[in-house]
Amino acid sequence: MDSQWKRFWETGLFPSLEFSLSLSIGYVLSLFFYVAGSELALIDRTDTAYPVLQILLLVSFAIGFIYRKYKQTLPVSLAVALLVAAIVQIFWFLRANSAEFLIDYIFSFEWVLLSGVLSAFSVGIYGGSLRDFRFLSFALGVTVFTFYSLFEPNQNYSMKVLLAVLYIFLSLYLISTFVQRSPYFSKFYKIRSKIGKHPLFAPFYRSALSLLVSYCILHLYFQPGPKIPLILSVSFSVIFGRVLSLLGGLKKETKSVFLIGRVALLFAFFFFIYQTYWSSFFIALCIITGSIVGFFKPNKTAYKEYMFVGLETGIYLGLSFLLYFWNLPMGIRTVSALLFVPVLMYPYLIQKHIVRLPRILMLVTAAIIVLLFFSPPTIRTNSPFSKKEIFDPIPFAITNISFNEEKYIYYKSVLPFESNPFLPKHSEIKGKTVVLGLSSNQSQIISYIERLSQEQHPFLILTTRNKSNQFHHINALSLLNRKSYWNFDIYYPSYMESKIGFASTLPTDWKLKYFAEKLDNATTLEVVSVLDSILKYSSGDLRKDAFEIKHLYYESFAEYARFYHNIGQNKLALDAIAVARKFELPKPDLLRIAFNSLKFTTPEAEYIPILEDLSSDPEFQEFAWNSLIPMFESLGDWNHALLTMSSLEKFYRSNNQFDQANELELARVRLFINQENWKEVEPIIGARMRENPDSVIWERLKNEVIEKKDSLRRLSTRPDVREARIQ
Repeated sequence: MDSQWKRFWETGLFPSLEFSLSLSIGYVLSLFFYVAGSELALIDRTDTAYPVLQILLLVSFAIGFIYRKYKQTLPVSLAVALLVAAIVQIFWFLRANSAEFLIDYIFSFEWVLLSGVLSAFSVGIYGGSLRDFRFLSFALGVTVFTFYSLFEPNQNYSMKVLLAVLYIFLSLYLISTFVQRSPYFSKFYKIRSKIGKHPLFAPFYRSALSLLVSYCILHLYFQPGPKIPLILSVSFSVIFGRVLSLLGGLKKETKSVFLIGRVALLFAFFFFIYQTYWSSFFIALCIITGSIVGFFKPNKTAYKEYMFVGLETGIYLGLSFLLYFWNLPMGIRTVSALLFVPVLMYPYLIQKHIVRLPRILMLVTAAIIVLLFFSPPTIRTNSPFSKKEIFDPIPFAITNISFNEEKYIYYKSVLPFESNPFLPKHSEIKGKTVVLGLSSNQSQIISYIERLSQEQHPFLILTTRNKSNQFHHINALSLLNRKSYWNFDIYYPSYMESKIGFASTLPTDWKLKYFAEKLDNATTLEVVSVLDSILKYSSGDLRKDAFEIKHLYYESFAEYARFYHNIGQNKLALDAIAVARKFELPKPDLLRIAFNSLKFTTPEAEYIPILEDLSSDPEFQEFAWNSLIPMFESLGDWNHALLTMSSLEKFYRSNNQFDQANELELARVRLFINQENWKEVEPIIGARMRENPDSVIWERLKNEVIEKKDSLRRLSTRPDVREARIQ
């Protein structure tokens, strides 16, 4: 009876548990990296803390992986220490009121660093134990997740919860290491394929593994977008190749398998060399190389072989980046790419079991593939800076807060000041008031302000009353104090010392309430109409206060214009000026911004008022009039076009620019002719003919006028034609 239970435990229950555990770890680890990809995008990667964290994580994982790879058994003391650390981590991640990972990264980076190092080392210990049966189970878990994620891309899980679950599974693995110390418990781990026994096939495994690792790293650099197809194709192909290698009938087909291996390796090399079309062929490359790795994996691999794999991978990467960044003629690049061939063929050429002719033939074939098909990756370009043009400014100058001072730091705020693209770190907000917006990442921002409240740190949240701004965390904001202004609100904690209110230049009695009733939730045009009406029909203090409000609105929108101009958003700067000028005439600094912005913006009819403002300043008159003339002509506003031409012509003559003035006069005459305005055109042509009787141009214009007048006279003698022409 005891032997039956022992046999059931050895060959049934324990293998099933081990299979389930490895599959679960592979699934959860893949899910963790999938979720981490979106959450880590919210971290400031330009800061030195992020690369330090990355380096320590890689080093910790490498130490754990190499240590477990070379160590046959895990020491009891190390397993116990890791188990205790895992249990502590589980309680920390699952504790009540646990903050999000991003918040801990900002406010408790030292703890995140320590936890990350322990996690990477533990995962490295597990990764070093992935052999045979456990590796296939783990790879199957990765494949299951990647396949599932194709149908369900929205995986809204907390990174801390996933880390806690991962630590639970790693704890089970550490506990299982105590059980596996008896020899009979590890029997089922060893998978001995028929192909893996033959030393003739070892070069295929090494060459394909170097190609696969190299391409995966190059894919991360050259191919933006989701990595699920890459992971799925690699994991599935490795499993498929490994299972295929277990078939007993292949042992007798050594020559056929050897031929298939050579052809498959050359096909993989072709897809690797054809780098310009990686975006189209990378799945084929991953499937072929992954299948070769899984199929030809030797039963025993010396550790120095993996050192050679690392060396070959480094050469592949270095040469690929060199050919990409080195601006050489295509012919020289192709010849230089021949260096890929000895790296690929070296494991194959040093085999003494293979006769010379097939080795030379394969070497020549690989060289021909490079000469015919090599093409470097397409140039990696950054998308141009673009800002979603939702123009929704607020009249922030009506508050008593001096937002332009250095004591404020901004994150995605609606205010016209430089905002941090990432949530400010703990070291950046010391001695400053944090000004936040809720346009995106609302869940993280709410957790952020909860942490700020715990530390009694001052902060402000500005929200506009725009239908496009929908906030899902209104309950969290209801715990804060709110000050309502015209078209926007400011939320702030109760412990802030400075009182938030309206500007000191505005009234504090019934007049403020009067203006609030008129201006609250009003559009810009409605605000202008209300203030103009008060200025027209009121007097005394109301009139004075209306002037002050118009000035504050102007200053608010002028600040938006300065901000957008500084960041190169010329169209938004002009939009801000167009709003500001409704309240006051633009001042010289705003006219300068309008001039600089219009030079790099396509002319539009809505900018005509701004150009007319520029035409009143002698510095910008020439530019403004030259821009207005074609715009008036395109709109069919001939009167304004002629007036502008006349003004510009006088400007040229007063500045002794006679050539430009004469050209403009010709254009004006042409416009008169097109309008059939003989009363204006004939005196000009007559005067110029008297001044220049030999002028060919004016002679032609004179003849053109005569011909058109004759043509019109002939038409007037035919009533039917005249009626048709009038219609």
